Amino acid sequence: MRLVWSVKRFLIGLFILLIGILPATAQSDIKWKSLSEAQELAKEEGKKVMLFVDAEWCGYCKKMYEEVFPEQTVQDSLHKYFYPVRVDIESDRKIVFNGDSLTEQQLARRFRASSTPTFIFLDQEGNTIGRQPGFLPAHIFDKLVAFVGSDLTGKKSFRQYLKNHGVDIN
Repeated sequence: MRLVWSVKRFLIGLFILLIGILPATAQSDIKWKSLSEAQELAKEEGKKVMLFVDAEWCGYCKKMYEEVFPEQTVQDSLHKYFYPVRVDIESDRKIVFNGDSLTEQQLARRFRASSTPTFIFLDQEGNTIGRQPGFLPAHIFDKLVAFVGSDLTGKKSFRQYLKNHGVDIN
């Protein structure tokens, strides 16, 4: 009888633990791509590439994964306009960018991403069309993605775009 009770307690504890872990692991449906795959798809399908420069130790990067990327509006905007790519600012992992082989760390330096998180938005040819350092809450980040994705950079101010979409940042 004690063994049965112990097994039940163990299974209940395991169930509670799994329920707590599931939201953390099933956070978002963002389909992260390798950089070379993202560039190839961007050229084929007319989308852009978004680099998410992060680091394992970055608290605000974790906050992006936990609070921002799971939001449906963010996922919808990213899916509509971009192929997202993760770039670890400290990684020696080799990647290919515009035919050049370099590490993720070297790529971050090339784009002058010296802090995390940093978002770098690229056109189909790999040219920078925008960049945003720092954490942004979901209700602003999804607007940034749509703003850059719909080619409004340089045509109107992002602040005005936010105001037009009912977001007051003052």
